[in-house]
Amino acid sequence: EAEIERINTIIRQLLEVSRPSSSDRTAVSVHELIHDTASVLRVQPLMSNIELSLRLTAEDDTVLADSNQLRQVFLNLIINAADAVSVDGGGPGGKLEIITALETGADPETKNPATRLKILFIDNGPGIDEESLDNIFDPFFTTKDPGRGTGLGLSVSFMIVESMGGTMAVTSEAGSGTTMKISLPLYCGSPKS
Repeated sequence: EAEIERINTIIRQLLEVSRPSSSDRTAVSVHELIHDTASVLRVQPLMSNIELSLRLTAEDDTVLADSNQLRQVFLNLIINAADAVSVDGGGPGGKLEIITALETGADPETKNPATRLKILFIDNGPGIDEESLDNIFDPFFTTKDPGRGTGLGLSVSFMIVESMGGTMAVTSEAGSGTTMKISLPLYCGSPKS
C-alpha cells in the first residue's frame, strides 16, 4: 500500500508538471499563507526538533496567485528544509527561518524599477554540494535517499513560481545550510473577491 501511494504521488506530480494550471489567480496575502502553512506543520513529527521562526516584515505582501499552488511551494520548501535539518543529526538545534522583505529591481519586461516581494527560507542543515546545486530544479533530481523523494517537488515549485512572473534561486555550501529565495511581483490592482 505504501508503494502504491508513492506511485500515486509521483503520477500526480507528473501531471502537475505536464499540464498548465487552469486555476484562477486572485490577490493573495503571502504572510497569511505562510502563517497557515507554518501552524499546520509545527505540530507534525517532522518538525518536532526544529525551531521554526517567522520574520515577515514586508510592508506589502499581496501577490496575484493561486493560493493552493503557492501553499504547495511553501509546504515543499519547509518540508525539504526540515528533511535536510533532520538528516544533520536529527537532534535539537535544527533551525528554519522564513523572512519576507521588499526588494527593488528592474522589471525584466519594461526595464523600469519594480518592487517585488522577497521570501527567504533559511535552514541550518548540512547544505548542498556545488555539483548538486546546478541540478537542484531539474525534474527527478533528488539528494534524498531512495524512497524518500521523487525529485519533482522543487521542479514543480520552480515552475509555479515562474508562472506567476517570479524567480526562485538557491544558495548553499556543503556544511553551512541552505537559503531558498523566491521573488514575486507585488499585486497592484484592486483585490478580487
